[in-house]
Amino acid sequence: MKKEAFWAEQYRRHIGKMVGACYRYVADWDLAEDLAQDAFLAAMEKASTFRAFGSFEAWLKKIAVNQALMHLRDCPEMVEWDENLHGQEVVEEAEEQAVPQKDFSQEELLEAIGKLPVKQRTVFNLYAVEHYSHSKIAETLGISVANSKVLLSRARAELQQRLKAVARKTIRM
Repeated sequence: MKKEAFWAEQYRRHIGKMVGACYRYVADWDLAEDLAQDAFLAAMEKASTFRAFGSFEAWLKKIAVNQALMHLRDCPEMVEWDENLHGQEVVEEAEEQAVPQKDFSQEELLEAIGKLPVKQRTVFNLYAVEHYSHSKIAETLGISVANSKVLLSRARAELQQRLKAVARKTIRM
Protein backbone atom coordinates (compact mmCIF):
# COMPACT_ATOMS: atom_id res chain seq x y z
CA MET A 1 0.00 0.00 0.00
CA LYS A 2 2.90 2.37 0.74
CA LYS A 3 4.19 2.02 -2.83
CA GLU A 4 0.75 2.83 -4.25
CA ALA A 5 0.47 5.92 -2.05
CA PHE A 6 3.91 7.07 -3.19
CA TRP A 7 3.00 6.79 -6.88
CA ALA A 8 -0.39 8.42 -6.33
CA GLU A 9 1.34 11.39 -4.70
CA GLN A 10 3.96 11.59 -7.47
CA TYR A 11 1.24 11.49 -10.08
CA ARG A 12 -0.65 14.31 -8.38
CA ARG A 13 2.49 16.42 -8.05
CA HIS A 14 4.03 15.88 -11.48
CA ILE A 15 1.49 14.90 -14.13
CA GLY A 16 0.76 18.52 -15.07
CA LYS A 17 4.42 19.21 -15.81
CA MET A 18 4.70 15.96 -17.74
CA VAL A 19 1.68 16.94 -19.87
CA GLY A 20 3.27 20.35 -20.44
CA ALA A 21 6.54 18.76 -21.54
CA CYS A 22 4.71 16.50 -24.00
CA TYR A 23 2.57 19.38 -25.27
CA ARG A 24 5.66 21.37 -26.27
CA TYR A 25 6.46 18.63 -28.75
CA VAL A 26 3.05 17.55 -30.07
CA ALA A 27 1.00 20.79 -29.73
CA ASP A 28 -2.17 18.84 -28.97
CA TRP A 29 -3.47 18.76 -25.38
CA ASP A 30 -5.35 15.47 -25.68
CA LEU A 31 -2.39 13.72 -27.22
CA ALA A 32 -0.04 15.30 -24.66
CA GLU A 33 -2.21 13.95 -21.84
CA ASP A 34 -2.15 10.46 -23.36
CA LEU A 35 1.62 10.58 -23.81
CA ALA A 36 2.13 11.84 -20.26
CA GLN A 37 -0.02 8.99 -18.93
CA ASP A 38 2.07 6.51 -20.91
CA ALA A 39 5.26 8.17 -19.66
CA PHE A 40 4.09 7.95 -16.06
CA LEU A 41 3.34 4.25 -16.46
CA ALA A 42 6.78 3.79 -18.03
CA ALA A 43 8.32 5.61 -15.04
CA MET A 44 6.57 3.23 -12.66
CA GLU A 45 7.97 0.28 -14.61
CA LYS A 46 11.46 1.84 -14.73
CA ALA A 47 11.53 3.00 -11.11
CA SER A 48 14.53 0.83 -10.37
CA THR A 49 16.58 2.80 -12.94
CA PHE A 50 16.20 6.10 -11.07
CA ARG A 51 19.51 7.16 -9.60
CA ALA A 52 19.30 10.06 -7.20
CA PHE A 53 21.86 12.12 -9.14
CA GLY A 54 19.17 14.62 -10.12
CA SER A 55 15.66 15.42 -9.10
CA PHE A 56 12.85 12.92 -9.40
CA GLU A 57 10.84 15.56 -11.28
CA ALA A 58 13.60 15.97 -13.87
CA TRP A 59 13.73 12.19 -14.32
CA LEU A 60 9.98 12.05 -14.90
CA LYS A 61 10.15 14.97 -17.33
CA LYS A 62 12.91 13.25 -19.31
CA ILE A 63 10.75 10.14 -19.62
CA ALA A 64 7.85 12.33 -20.81
CA VAL A 65 10.03 14.04 -23.42
CA ASN A 66 11.31 10.68 -24.63
CA GLN A 67 7.72 9.42 -24.87
CA ALA A 68 6.81 12.43 -27.02
CA LEU A 69 9.88 11.92 -29.22
CA MET A 70 9.05 8.23 -29.70
CA HIS A 71 5.56 9.29 -30.79
CA LEU A 72 6.97 11.84 -33.24
CA ARG A 73 9.30 9.28 -34.81
CA ASP A 74 6.20 7.42 -36.00
CA CYS A 75 4.46 10.50 -37.46
CA PRO A 76 4.38 10.70 -41.27
CA GLU A 77 5.77 14.27 -41.31
CA MET A 78 8.73 13.10 -39.25
CA VAL A 79 9.77 10.10 -41.32
CA GLU A 80 12.11 12.08 -43.59
CA TRP A 81 14.08 13.99 -40.98
CA ASP A 82 17.35 14.53 -42.73
CA GLU A 83 16.27 16.72 -45.60
CA ASN A 84 18.81 18.17 -47.97
CA LEU A 85 19.33 21.33 -45.93
CA HIS A 86 23.10 21.35 -46.11
CA GLY A 87 23.20 24.28 -48.54
CA GLN A 88 20.84 26.38 -46.45
CA GLU A 89 22.19 29.36 -44.59
CA VAL A 90 21.79 29.60 -40.85
CA VAL A 91 20.47 33.04 -39.98
CA GLU A 92 22.83 34.72 -37.57
CA GLU A 93 21.10 36.08 -34.49
CA ALA A 94 22.71 39.51 -35.02
CA GLU A 95 20.94 39.76 -38.39
CA GLU A 96 17.54 38.97 -36.93
CA GLN A 97 15.28 41.90 -36.17
CA ALA A 98 14.28 42.28 -32.57
CA VAL A 99 10.76 41.52 -31.44
CA PRO A 100 9.06 44.66 -30.04
CA GLN A 101 9.24 44.94 -26.26
CA LYS A 102 6.34 43.04 -24.74
CA ASP A 103 5.91 40.64 -21.88
CA PHE A 104 4.46 37.62 -23.63
CA SER A 105 2.23 35.35 -21.58
CA GLN A 106 3.02 31.67 -21.25
CA GLU A 107 -0.04 30.95 -23.38
CA GLU A 108 1.17 33.26 -26.16
CA LEU A 109 4.60 31.67 -26.17
CA LEU A 110 3.24 28.11 -26.11
CA GLU A 111 0.82 28.93 -28.91
CA ALA A 112 3.59 30.43 -31.06
CA ILE A 113 5.86 27.44 -30.46
CA GLY A 114 2.96 25.04 -31.04
CA LYS A 115 2.33 26.52 -34.49
CA LEU A 116 5.86 25.80 -35.68
CA PRO A 117 6.23 22.95 -38.17
CA VAL A 118 6.82 19.75 -36.21
CA LYS A 119 10.50 19.37 -37.14
CA GLN A 120 11.32 22.95 -36.23
CA ARG A 121 9.30 22.72 -33.01
CA THR A 122 11.08 19.53 -31.98
CA VAL A 123 14.58 20.90 -32.58
CA PHE A 124 13.67 24.22 -30.93
CA ASN A 125 12.38 22.45 -27.81
CA LEU A 126 15.37 20.14 -27.57
CA TYR A 127 17.79 23.04 -27.95
CA ALA A 128 16.08 25.88 -26.07
CA VAL A 129 14.17 24.00 -23.38
CA GLU A 130 16.04 20.73 -22.84
CA HIS A 131 19.45 22.36 -23.49
CA TYR A 132 20.61 19.66 -25.91
CA SER A 133 23.64 20.46 -28.06
CA HIS A 134 23.27 20.24 -31.83
CA SER A 135 25.30 17.04 -31.81
CA LYS A 136 22.98 15.51 -29.17
CA ILE A 137 19.91 16.62 -31.18
CA ALA A 138 21.42 15.11 -34.32
CA GLU A 139 22.09 11.84 -32.51
CA THR A 140 18.64 11.77 -30.89
CA LEU A 141 16.71 12.50 -34.09
CA GLY A 142 18.99 10.78 -36.58
CA ILE A 143 19.80 13.95 -38.51
CA SER A 144 22.98 15.84 -39.28
CA VAL A 145 24.29 18.61 -37.06
CA ALA A 146 23.90 21.00 -40.01
CA ASN A 147 20.22 20.11 -40.34
CA SER A 148 19.71 20.65 -36.63
CA LYS A 149 21.21 24.13 -36.95
CA VAL A 150 19.10 25.00 -39.99
CA LEU A 151 15.88 23.78 -38.35
CA LEU A 152 16.66 25.79 -35.21
CA SER A 153 17.41 28.87 -37.28
CA ARG A 154 14.13 28.50 -39.17
CA ALA A 155 12.23 27.97 -35.91
CA ARG A 156 13.73 31.11 -34.38
CA ALA A 157 12.94 33.18 -37.47
CA GLU A 158 9.35 31.94 -37.59
CA LEU A 159 8.89 32.46 -33.85
CA GLN A 160 10.13 36.02 -34.19
CA GLN A 161 7.62 36.68 -36.96
CA ARG A 162 4.77 35.19 -34.93
CA LEU A 163 5.72 37.11 -31.79
CA LYS A 164 6.07 40.36 -33.75
CA ALA A 165 2.53 39.84 -35.02
CA VAL A 166 1.27 39.23 -31.46
CA ALA A 167 3.10 42.33 -30.21
CA ARG A 168 1.71 44.51 -33.03
CA LYS A 169 -1.79 43.20 -32.39
CA THR A 170 -1.48 44.01 -28.67
CA ILE A 171 -0.07 47.51 -29.34
CA ARG A 172 -2.99 48.33 -31.67
CA MET A 173 -5.53 47.37 -29.03
